[in-house]
Amino acid sequence: MERWRTPAVFTLLAAYFVWFARTAFWIDFAPDDLMNIHYCWRLSAWERVLGPLLLWRPLYRPMAAWFLLPVLSGFGLNPAAFRAEMLAVVLATAFLIYLLSLRLGCPEPAALLVALIACYHVGLSNLYYNVAFIFDALCGFFYVAALLWYVRIRERGAIPNWRQTAVFLGLFLAALDSKEMAVTLPAVVLLYEWFYRPAGRRWRVPLRCLLAGAALDAAFLWGRVAGTGGLMHAAGYGPELSMARVWDFQLRSFGDLFEKWRYFGRAWIVAIWAAMILIAWRSRRPVLRFACLVLLVAPLPIEFLIGRGQGCLYIPMLAWALFVAVLFVDLANGAARLMGRAWVAAVLIAAGGALWAYRNGDLKQRYVDPVTASFAPETGEAIRQFRAFHLRVRPGGTIVFLNDPFATWHMLFIAELELGDRTLTVRLQRQTPLPEEEIARADAVFDYRQAKLIRMR
Repeated sequence: MERWRTPAVFTLLAAYFVWFARTAFWIDFAPDDLMNIHYCWRLSAWERVLGPLLLWRPLYRPMAAWFLLPVLSGFGLNPAAFRAEMLAVVLATAFLIYLLSLRLGCPEPAALLVALIACYHVGLSNLYYNVAFIFDALCGFFYVAALLWYVRIRERGAIPNWRQTAVFLGLFLAALDSKEMAVTLPAVVLLYEWFYRPAGRRWRVPLRCLLAGAALDAAFLWGRVAGTGGLMHAAGYGPELSMARVWDFQLRSFGDLFEKWRYFGRAWIVAIWAAMILIAWRSRRPVLRFACLVLLVAPLPIEFLIGRGQGCLYIPMLAWALFVAVLFVDLANGAARLMGRAWVAAVLIAAGGALWAYRNGDLKQRYVDPVTASFAPETGEAIRQFRAFHLRVRPGGTIVFLNDPFATWHMLFIAELELGDRTLTVRLQRQTPLPEEEIARADAVFDYRQAKLIRMR
């Protein structure tokens, strides 16, 4: 029976996940999707292959290129193919979370609830529909994989050897190259050491592994974030160190984690944190203390940035799910003991899981589906119309769009990604006006009239 448990759990998670995420396959690209795919496509060959190793270069999350470009090469601009890959990563992460929860001391029912929450959380809806959130999905996968690898070694009382340390650092580097949220992993590892190692042996930490992780963190922050050309200097990524920003983030993040409880204010935030800390420390359970502090530490890379929420909370959500699920199962078991009926716990846990699924489905139907149904329809239509021309342009040629359906650079992204030739020059007259003589020399000229792309030449 034991050998069937893991396949059964994975089958349950997959069925649950597919039921909620199935609508993602029938919607067009979200506004930022093409921009991020185009950025990866524009990387040079050596940047695509070696970019994740070049921490001193200010490349933008280069790990995504390893995942997005093969899909582009095999399926073209097919949003369903990109989402299938992203959703597969999220599902795999949910299963890793189940395994990690068990090793952190969760009872089996609690670990399953954690994984169900991680499978589909309507408060993080753009994680399942926006291809641009492949960064968060990949970061979460490698983050959890690295932590699970470390915990499996340490729970046996072993110190990671050189090979095991190299694997941990490789997973950590992949998480960093996916998104900056991963910088908190060394701190989370230290929290694990503090709460899960016996008091008299806490000094026996794997210094080689931790120091190497800290050095990797420092190199990443210097090269990719704070250095010349680093992400911190880009618009929207400069932190604002103020209590106003902290309050805004706390209200936003708890609203998403508790599924749109937008009506509570600062008093609610203080009360929730106070209750969590009190419960965690009175329970004396390492898993609750660990989850509580990880929820405090994990969001630090985005807490002082403007407007971060939903899919950006993927890693903090895992800590939140861990705390909520363990507490709920403990309460169910307590009620069963109080009533003297062991089956009461099973009924309460099953009812709690069913209620969570129902609430997710209800909120998804009311708030998410109406939005995703009209996800930038002009993008999908522009791709279909441009593809219908079966355009062939000589290498090094020029394509001009006098007008297009967008106020941004989307038509350039579509044309370059569809044609797949980096030697071509695509010009948008709205963005970079050309004189008449240059337009006359272009190999192909398009206009946009009455919602139709028209080839002028």
